[in-house]
Amino acid sequence: MKSHTVPKRLLRQFSYYENSTKSLRLWRYEKDRAPYPKASPDTATRIPGHFEDPSDESTEAHIEKRLAYEIEDPVNQFIANFADSKFTISQAQKHSMTRYVTLLFNRSRARKEATKSLLAVRNHSLERLLQNQTQLATVAAHWNIKAHFEGKRFGRLISSDDVARRAQEFVKDVSMLSASQEWYAQSVVRALTELDDQILNGQWGLIKTTGDRPFVLSDAPVVTWERLESGAISHGVGFHRPNVEVALPVSPLTCLHILPDVKRSRAVKPPTVDEINRAEIGFAHESCFTNVPSKDIDLVVQQSISSIKIGKNAFTMQHRNYDNAFYELLMNNGKWVDPPLRK
Repeated sequence: MKSHTVPKRLLRQFSYYENSTKSLRLWRYEKDRAPYPKASPDTATRIPGHFEDPSDESTEAHIEKRLAYEIEDPVNQFIANFADSKFTISQAQKHSMTRYVTLLFNRSRARKEATKSLLAVRNHSLERLLQNQTQLATVAAHWNIKAHFEGKRFGRLISSDDVARRAQEFVKDVSMLSASQEWYAQSVVRALTELDDQILNGQWGLIKTTGDRPFVLSDAPVVTWERLESGAISHGVGFHRPNVEVALPVSPLTCLHILPDVKRSRAVKPPTVDEINRAEIGFAHESCFTNVPSKDIDLVVQQSISSIKIGKNAFTMQHRNYDNAFYELLMNNGKWVDPPLRK
């Protein structure tokens, strides 16, 4: 199955009408390639098996259906209205747009690539548990006490070796080639049920430009940054971090700019068109799109496309120690969830 990482309707916002084919087309920009004028908005970001779940063949179709009906269709009804200077977004539309923005982040190829880094974090935490005899013994004791009060009898006490064996089985499972794909698909399923209150309750605005300096839309279209005291921009700041700004171009002339409801320690300076485009190009996994040819856009693409990588130099997890994460998971009888890339 071929899944869309960026909605067709959003891509059409960045298209132009080609007279010779009587169809909508995009100018596509990629590294080491000349700008291509005939990309189709209906297939430009369609990827085979993007949402595939090796453990459940029905997951991909389930995700595609929910993305279309729950996330995209409500926004498609008003996305063109952002171009109207008199348009004021309603609370219901803001609710729909919040889910649209967060799912656009989660469904991108760039976010999918970051799953490998997340698995590395989980494996690291598992290995630290296996090396810690005190934690293994504590988990074993915890499981024995819980089994006793639940009336379960196993014939013998659960040992540290039992805990280690189960952890080793888990390490083996997540080392399989399909683990990253399965985990990614399930992370999108979870994201479908979420509503980010900080984005919903933030300050929403629009940045405008002119036809000779259009916005570009990348295949990782939701970008974030924090403007430092010096005026420089730090890209890839989590959605809930202090001073974070979120941007999503919705047409070549208009970009949605959101200030999530977080702590702010300095005044906000509206981003320029060039700053937004550089962020789009930096976050891109492979391609950027707009409605016109531009030497300036192509120059930036050749210089810095894909330079901002989720999980490596953006939305990184170095600020948190995950050494005890799997120990805490077993003690709480919980389920591992992705480290908060969006937080």
